[in-house]
Order: sequence, then structure tokens, then C-alpha cells
Amino acid sequence: MTNEELAARAKTGDRDALAQLWEQNRGVLASIFRELARKAGARMAAMGVTWEDVEQSFFLAVALAVRLYEPERGVLFASFLKYPVRQVFFDMVGWRTERQKHDPLGKSVSLDEPVRGEDGSETARGELVPDPTDAYEDAEEQFYIEQLHAALDKCLDALEQEQAAAIRYRYYDGLTLAEAGDRLGCNAEYARKLEYKGLRRLRSPQNIRRLEQYREQIVSEGAYHGTGWAAWNSGGSVEERTIIRLEGKGLL
Repeated sequence: MTNEELAARAKTGDRDALAQLWEQNRGVLASIFRELARKAGARMAAMGVTWEDVEQSFFLAVALAVRLYEPERGVLFASFLKYPVRQVFFDMVGWRTERQKHDPLGKSVSLDEPVRGEDGSETARGELVPDPTDAYEDAEEQFYIEQLHAALDKCLDALEQEQAAAIRYRYYDGLTLAEAGDRLGCNAEYARKLEYKGLRRLRSPQNIRRLEQYREQIVSEGAYHGTGWAAWNSGGSVEERTIIRLEGKGLL
């Protein structure tokens, strides 16, 4: 069952669905919380918060995410999850509490207040306020993309030249088998065999270790949805899903 289906059930009070949602997103939760903990290590130490404390908050973050998640917006649950995780983490280390002490909320305008546009439509004020962290997150994402792209290139460079070329033509350039064959000087069937052999070799232990550090991000963004990391090791279409996903993000 997908995250979105489980979230919809959990939203109706289905505790089994909530538990399953927590279980199948533990890797994603660990990845997001770990990154926050890395950046806030000094704050955690000052507040006496340990990683064990953080792990115990995983379920709380999922429960909060279910309460706030709106499936009709079309956002993947795993992508939405990082916002409740941050809220839970900031509460844990006392950042939200301190901010509340100093912010004059009684005099502030609600971010939920509707703002009417020229066309008569209404938008919540909070959606119009720029997030000062966006630039940092964009830079962080770009750095991640560059690292992952470099790792993928290393994996492809380890293949036979024709196999690597077939994969690049197919997934980087979006060519058909016939078009890839023309570039390689062969027919479509031989291009398919080169692609297949290349994808199989990408599942080598060395490549798995090289890409392991990126698996949480790939999982959280859906490239492995319905397959699991083990599928990379045992076969299937994970490689194709991953490359297509990266292509859609502008990595390739």
C-alpha cells in the first residue's frame, strides 16, 4: 500500500495504517532527522537531547504529518514529511519555545488570513511570505545533485564503453533503441542488449556501496517506490526508475 493510501486511512483513525506508515518510512525519517541533528549538534548537547531521544520522536512526527497532510494537494507524503519532522525536532531542542517567548504574536497578523488577489481569488498570507531558508535549501539540493551526478558517472565509467554509451543515450538523451543503435552503429536489438548488460553491471557490489549514501533521498522522492532497496541487488527496474527520476530532476 502506498504512503498516500496509508495516510488517508490513518487520517480516519486507522491505527494499524498509522503504524504501517511509520514502519515503512523509518529510513526516510532517520535521514531527515539525522541531517537536522548534524546541523544542531551543539544545541542538542546543550539541551541534553540524545539520538535515542530523536529516534523516539519518529512516530510523533508521522502522527503529526498525518494530521496536517492534505492528499488532495497532490504532494507525495514522503516529500511532505520533512516539514512535520522539523517542527517536532525544533520543539525537542527548544527552538520554537524560545522563538515564541520573543515574538509578539498578540500583535501579529495571522498567516492564515486570506489575501484577496486582483482576480478575486484568495490566498493565505503565509503562502505569500518568502521563506528565508529557501535559498539555503536550494544550494544544499544543488550540491547534493552534483555529488550524485558525479557518483553515477563513476558507476557508468566502470562499464564497457558501448554499454555506458547505450545507457547514456537512452536515459541521458532520451533516445529510442533504434536511435541509440544508429549512434552506436548497430541495430535496435543489439542496443537493447548493451543497455540490459550495462544495467545489470550497475548492480555490482562496488556500485551499490558507491550509491548507498544516496538511497534515503531517492527513496523519499519515490524513485524506489514499490520496489525497495533490495531490488537493486536482486534485479528489477530500479535502475531505470532511478535514472528516469534523476533525469526528471534535471540531474542528467
